[in-house]
Amino acid sequence: MKKQSLLVVAVTCLALVSACSQQQKKPKTALKTIHFDYDKSNIKSDAAAILKDNATWMQNNSKKSVTIEGHCDERGSFEYNIALGDRRARSAESYLQNLGVSSSRLNTVSYGEEKPVATCHDESCWWQNRRDDFVAK
Repeated sequence: MKKQSLLVVAVTCLALVSACSQQQKKPKTALKTIHFDYDKSNIKSDAAAILKDNATWMQNNSKKSVTIEGHCDERGSFEYNIALGDRRARSAESYLQNLGVSSSRLNTVSYGEEKPVATCHDESCWWQNRRDDFVAK
């Protein structure tokens, strides 16, 4: 009986660890993440509203600079995803500049598929990884 109880506990722990690795949470910040459609770098209307909020935050925190981190899902080659992540980050950078944020306060970097926030292998995770994160310094 004790062995069966230990086995149930062990299986439950493994299931919890697996579920946690499916979606790694980032700490909350005032700057919000935007998402992209598959293989796209254009700013959608929902992302535009978020970028407007991010620009307002930057105007209210004028001593901060922001790095825009471009990310992709796992589909595509390493090289392709680095380039796509770069296009995504630069697209958001350009949009923020058009909203009045100085280019001297913005940096971009692409991580391609290297830093997923969700690790399953279907659309339920892929959409979460097609994103730009905004890191204030």
